[in-house]
Amino acid sequence: MKIMNVSFADSAGAAYALAHALNKEPNIQAINLRANNNYIDYPTIAEMRYYGEESAREMMYKADVVVFHTAVQPFFTGLHLDKNKLKDKKLLLYFHGSDARTYGTQIIKQADELMTKYEVLVSTPDLLRAIPQALWMPVARSFTEIRIRYGLNEWDQNALKGFDAQIRKTVVSHAPTSQERKGSALFFKVITALVQAYPNVEYQVIQQMTWDACLRAMSKTSVYYDQHVIGAYGLAAVEASIFRAAVFCKLTQDVIDVMEKESGLKNPFIQWTDEEDLQTKSIGLMQNPSLRRKFGNEGYNYCKQVHDEKPVAARFLKIVEEM
Repeated sequence: MKIMNVSFADSAGAAYALAHALNKEPNIQAINLRANNNYIDYPTIAEMRYYGEESAREMMYKADVVVFHTAVQPFFTGLHLDKNKLKDKKLLLYFHGSDARTYGTQIIKQADELMTKYEVLVSTPDLLRAIPQALWMPVARSFTEIRIRYGLNEWDQNALKGFDAQIRKTVVSHAPTSQERKGSALFFKVITALVQAYPNVEYQVIQQMTWDACLRAMSKTSVYYDQHVIGAYGLAAVEASIFRAAVFCKLTQDVIDVMEKESGLKNPFIQWTDEEDLQTKSIGLMQNPSLRRKFGNEGYNYCKQVHDEKPVAARFLKIVEEM
C-alpha cells in the first residue's frame, strides 16, 4: 500500500511522524510531501521544492491513500489535481489545531465539492468540538528512537551509577510557541517564585528552537508546564513525558473523558484549581523527587500507549481498512 501525506507546513511533525511510523509496517510505503519548512525544522521525507508541481502531482496519483493535512483547496488548485484521478483512492483530512477551530467548516465544505468520499481526523481531542464527526488520531512519536538519540545509553547510565552520582538540580521547563495560547504569564509567575525559593531549581524556556534542540532540552527536564488555556495537551507534553518529566497541563473534562476512554488509563497530567493551588503543587514536586517520578511514570505509560508510533500506525491502518 502506498500512502501519501501532503502538507503545507508539517504541523507538530504529524505528517512526517505518521509516514515514518507506517514505513515500519509490512507492505507499506509512506511518504510526506511538505510545501514549507520553518524554524522548528521537523524532519521530512520529501520537500515540494525539490520535486516540482508535475512530479508532486504524479506521486499523489500513484498513492492508494492520500492524507491531506487540512489544506484541501490550495493543494487541489495549486497542484491542478484531477479529482477523477483521486476518486477511487482513500482520502483523509487531518486537522491539527486552529485550522479546525477557525476553518474546519469551510475546509469540509470544499472537500465535499472535490472528493467523493473521505474520512476526517483530528490530532487532539478538543478539536472534536469543532468537527464532531472526526476521529481522534494522536500524533506519533518514536519513543525508542528519541530515547536512544537524546538520552544516556544503558552502558553510560550504568557507569554513572557506579560513581553514586545523584542529580541535585531540578530543571523546570515551559515551551510557549504562543505565550497567549499557552497562558504563559501564570507559569512564569509560579516558576519565578520557585527559582527564588529553591537554589537547586533551574528554569529553561524552550522557545524559537529547532525540534532537535527542543528534544535535547526536554531530556534534562524534571517538571514541564504545558498550558492552561486550550484545554488539551500539546506534543511538547508528550515529548516531556518520553523523558518521564512530571507535566502540568490544564484539561477540560470532555478531553479527559476521551483520553481515559480511548486509553483505559487515567489522565496522567497534573491538574490544579487556581494560582495558589498550582504553586502549592509545584512546591510539592520540588520537595519530593518520588512524587515527580510517580507523575513522570504515569505520563510515560499513557503517552507510550497512545502516542508511540506503533499503536498510532495500527490505529491509522484500521481506519483506512474500514473506509
